[in-house]
Amino acid sequence: MTLPNAQSRVRDWLFGQALPLWATAGVDAEGRFYEKLDFDGRPVTGLPRRTRVQARQVYVFAEAASLGWIEGEALARRGLEVLIRDNQRDDGLWVRATDDAGAVLDPTPDLYDLAFVLFGLAAAHRVLKDERALPLALATLAATEGSLADPVHGGWQEALPPVLPRRQNPHMHLLEALLFWQATAPNPVWEDAARRILDLFATRFFDARFGVLGEYFAADWSVAPGALGEAAEPGHHMEWVWLLDQAHRLGLPGHADKADVLFHVALERGFDAEGHAVREIGREAGLLDSGRRLWCQTETLRALRLRGEVERADALLDGVFATYLATTTPGLWVDSYDAAGRSQDAAVPASTFYHLMTAFSALLTETA
Repeated sequence: MTLPNAQSRVRDWLFGQALPLWATAGVDAEGRFYEKLDFDGRPVTGLPRRTRVQARQVYVFAEAASLGWIEGEALARRGLEVLIRDNQRDDGLWVRATDDAGAVLDPTPDLYDLAFVLFGLAAAHRVLKDERALPLALATLAATEGSLADPVHGGWQEALPPVLPRRQNPHMHLLEALLFWQATAPNPVWEDAARRILDLFATRFFDARFGVLGEYFAADWSVAPGALGEAAEPGHHMEWVWLLDQAHRLGLPGHADKADVLFHVALERGFDAEGHAVREIGREAGLLDSGRRLWCQTETLRALRLRGEVERADALLDGVFATYLATTTPGLWVDSYDAAGRSQDAAVPASTFYHLMTAFSALLTETA
């Protein structure tokens, strides 16, 4: 498959099917985004509207606008307005979720949500030129540092009050947001926080004994006890491969040797016979969960193209279109399949659109 052919295929689905559907059925009259659509393309109501999803969708439509789908700008602006109005706390942090009407359901500040608020604000700054985005992002990071930073063991707490286990995942997404900001509006505060996460990656998250990325940890960043401590996710390997490359491009430690190991271990141990990334492998050996999710494939697609594995990327793109995106209602997706290749999904999560957009945007902006 040539690059223009791959780009045309993605562009047709993204601009012709997915974005038009989610721009109408996926947003309410106030501009707030729904958590899910059913497989007929109708909104599912009554679910908590998580801050992370609202911020992700701001990014999705802002990025669509930057790629030439001009309708995305107004949707991103409206989504940003209600996100700021409904989800920001008085202390500079952000709530975890609201209801359909925007009333707060869960006021908990969660590191994962805070990471995506920063990510969505970066898109608002870069694409929408919104003058509130930069000061809001700086205030959000300052509040996060003041309330969630762990001065003893490093990193940030999962939430307030702190909970266990600690995870690499929200730290990875915080790094993603910080790198986005550093590329868009360079500032020592982004760089300092990013360097601390990169150091945690090198000293705690990455397990040099087995070449895997740990997922769950105790309070002091030692490996979490029991089954949680054994889990590694090939999809997160691929996300880190991409982020470490982005860090290197910005003059930060890219840990190229560790990125190489993550990439090759994921390819060697983390794929099924059809070439799809599985959910979980064991830290030392074996498969823990051979089911598969769409986000793992999009992260793999992006990393494969970054690493020049074009034939394998093309085969994976074919597989994504033949399975995950082959829905009766165009513009939707199947999020997950179990180990037997069956999907039990009852609805389509909006949260996955961010993964599709990051991968497809990278492909659409790739040059031969």
